[in-house]
Amino acid sequence: MGGLGFLGSHVCRALVVRGYAVRIFDKLYALRHLVEDFEDKVEIIEGDIARPDDVLSTIAEAGTVINLVHTTVPGSSMKDPAYDVSSNVVATARWLARLHETKVRRLFYVSSGGTVYGNPQSQPITEDHPTEPVSSYGITKLSIEKYVAMYARSSGIEYRILRPANVYGEGQRLNIGQGVIGVMADRALRGEALQVWGNGTAMRDYLHVEDFVAAILTLLEYGGSHQVFNISSGEGRSVLDIINALKEQSGLSVTVEHSLDRGFDVAANVLSSARLQAETGWTPKVGFEAGIVRTVNWLRKEQLKQAP
Repeated sequence: MGGLGFLGSHVCRALVVRGYAVRIFDKLYALRHLVEDFEDKVEIIEGDIARPDDVLSTIAEAGTVINLVHTTVPGSSMKDPAYDVSSNVVATARWLARLHETKVRRLFYVSSGGTVYGNPQSQPITEDHPTEPVSSYGITKLSIEKYVAMYARSSGIEYRILRPANVYGEGQRLNIGQGVIGVMADRALRGEALQVWGNGTAMRDYLHVEDFVAAILTLLEYGGSHQVFNISSGEGRSVLDIINALKEQSGLSVTVEHSLDRGFDVAANVLSSARLQAETGWTPKVGFEAGIVRTVNWLRKEQLKQAP
């Protein structure tokens, strides 16, 4: 679910390569350019996540469901929390309540390691850290986690909650107010000033999409007892680090404009993926600098395609 987006398209491509039969559910009239290289190898169904019948008819015969659907990002969620709740929590709970009508045996929900924990009491953050989100986005993600667990248990379905760090890389959407590396690289390539909230020292954990996908594939084969997993690089980088990497690794000349802190961004968020590594052997492979270069190179190609 959500297979036409940034994360979903990468996951679906990898599943096809592995020989899985893949059915994609996404919103009506969603763009398909991220899956055009393998579109003929998957089934794509368009629908509305707010209509339970749309979802249930899509997943009725599926053995495993991977849910990446979310209608907001942290910034937009704070502008209209009521919409955030209704379009995400309420909409998801409606179809989850009818999971027992399907043949689904495994449910994976992609939550948010960057927002569900809130202000960290310790670093790096483990899965046992208290969850005290400070944005509506984090609250709705955490709420859906709880509904997934409740309905999966009552339906006898195996479930996993995945809490990724800030995922970036090729195919990242640039117009939704999320994804600082891709947005900054795109603006730098266009010669535009980079917008920085606060002083730029906010620390985050950035994970290349290739490593995120590898974690998903690994967990599909996992049969252990843990349900919740962080997926992270385990390395903290500030916004200023990103800007320096763009200049040093990609030869970009950038200017920076600072704006007031948004108020709902935590000062630091670095996740521990020790549980995932111990349970499955997964480790991140794409280094921060290499990931920056790959992202910039992809953006350069995309901008050439758009050139008149």
